[in-house]
Amino acid sequence: MRRLNVIVPLIVCGVLLLSSVDGLAQEAAKPPSAKGISIYQVDFALHESDDGKRLNTRRYMLLIEQGEAVGPRPKEFGFGRIRANTKVPLSYGDKQVTYMDVGLKIDCDLREAGDHVLLILALEISNFADPQQAGSDRPLIREIRTEVSTAVELRKPTVVAVVDDAATKRRYELEVTVTKVK
Repeated sequence: MRRLNVIVPLIVCGVLLLSSVDGLAQEAAKPPSAKGISIYQVDFALHESDDGKRLNTRRYMLLIEQGEAVGPRPKEFGFGRIRANTKVPLSYGDKQVTYMDVGLKIDCDLREAGDHVLLILALEISNFADPQQAGSDRPLIREIRTEVSTAVELRKPTVVAVVDDAATKRRYELEVTVTKVK
């Protein structure tokens, strides 16, 4: 009898333990919930002008998910990157060759803040200068960089950076429009 008094509670505890472990396993097997996730469409318009005359506008778009931890960023931030580059070979000595990216890079982190979105943007534009400006047979590469941390209103196109090329009369304006998709 005494033995039953010890064994029965042990069996009951074991059954309860196994059922709770089974419940935890089922919970872990469920796909992550999308409840706390927001998706934003971030449209970039890069306007290029020369001496006050608009030359062109290039457009780029990102869909950025915000609300879950992604890589080293906290879950409050979503991020995206755009790269539109050409790899240019640069030679050193007789046989040593390395490559440099020439073109456009945009890095964008965002965080929801009511009817605004906080953006951390980095823009890098590099291109080849006119050959007569180089002064040699090697290409001269111009580079413009800007970083900005700002808040933009949803669905409202906003110019967040204007950069003049110091060597020419070119101007670059980065306009951003953020729309909440989900």
